Parts: sequence; C-alpha cells; structure tokens
Amino acid sequence: MEPNRRIVSALLLLLLLALAAPAAATTMVQLDLSELTWIADLVIEAEVVSDQVERMPGQEYLQTATRVRVTRVIKGELEESALVDVVEPGGRLAGEETHLPSAPTFAPQERVLLFLEERDGELSCIGLSQGKLTLIAEQDTGRDVVVKVSPPRGAARFDEAAVTLPARRLYADEIVERVRQDLEMGFVPEYRRIPGLPAAKDARFRSEAAAAGKLDPRWNGGER
Repeated sequence: MEPNRRIVSALLLLLLLALAAPAAATTMVQLDLSELTWIADLVIEAEVVSDQVERMPGQEYLQTATRVRVTRVIKGELEESALVDVVEPGGRLAGEETHLPSAPTFAPQERVLLFLEERDGELSCIGLSQGKLTLIAEQDTGRDVVVKVSPPRGAARFDEAAVTLPARRLYADEIVERVRQDLEMGFVPEYRRIPGLPAAKDARFRSEAAAAGKLDPRWNGGER
C-alpha cells in the first residue's frame, strides 16, 4: 500500500470512529472504507434538497426520507442530477419523536458523500452515520474536506461557513480516488461477519473473499 493510501486509510478510520462513537450502545460494527465501498450499491456525492418525516404502515417508529440531488456518481447506475430519497430511522412529527443516536441527520443545502445500500426498495446509509460524510469547501484551496456533522433535525438550511475545519484534514478527492481504485481493481476486503448484512450479500462476500484468498480457513458456514 502506497504511503498516501496508508495516510488516507488512517485518517478515515479516525473519522469513522468519531462518527460511530455515539452508537456504543448498539450492535453497529466499525466499517473501513473498503468495506463501505464493497457493501454499497451506490456511492454518490449529492446535495440535500428536503426531508419528510413519516410513519410507514405497521411501524411503531418514525423515519425521515431525505431527498438529495446527485452531483457525482462514483459507484452504481444512476444519472447525475437525479433525485433520490435516503430513508433513515428517526424524526419529529406532531409532538412525537423517534431518536436513534447513531442515525445520520441531514439539512437542506448540505453537501454529502454517501455510501448507500438498497433494501426493500429503499436506500439507506451503510452503517448508519458511517455511510454519510459531509463535505466542506476549504477556503484557501476550494477542495472539499470531509467532516463529522450532525445537523439538528428540522434545520432550515446548512451553513458551511459555520463549520470549523479540523487542523488535520481528510480530503474528499482522496477518498473518492481510494473508492475508484478499489472498484477498478475489483478489490474484496477480508471476509468477516457484519451484523445486518443481508444473507445473499453475506454469501457473495464470503464467496468473493474466498476466491481472492481473503477468507480465514477457520470460517465454517459463517461461524468460527
């Protein structure tokens, strides 16, 4: 692995650990960039347009459908400028609130890099907050910096200028380049069981990892 690739990996791991910190009470596992890339059905850059809180029939909890406009497609089949909805648990409606600390939140005009998975016809961020990265333009260079931001629910708009950039910065173009390298190489991460991964995708993960020599021989039918 090249030195700059190691640096990007280390910085992203620190960032994702920070993103996942509020979820210590859940069973969410930490995913690295290659795992996010492999699992994702779509990897896109987008701008948040609006959101709508709803309760689907038979559900006891509220969910928020955030509409985003695609500005760049990195993985998947989707037209740029397309509008898609990202559905996550949580929201406020008629005096009721559903709150999941590890779920991502969005605000209109926020620019984001999203790792999305489709389930039952809906798109959601992989690993909850891990699949949503906010982009903030660096003032002196114009490059987008990846930051950890959780806008308050119901915010009227996202204000990039109000976000303080960290001294040690991870740039979106470096992450995108890593993702594209993995896709071009057909890179498969080392297999491990990931809670919540659909059975069919888990089986494909194990099969592709075995073919790539990334399957620990102690695995037997998904247990070891």
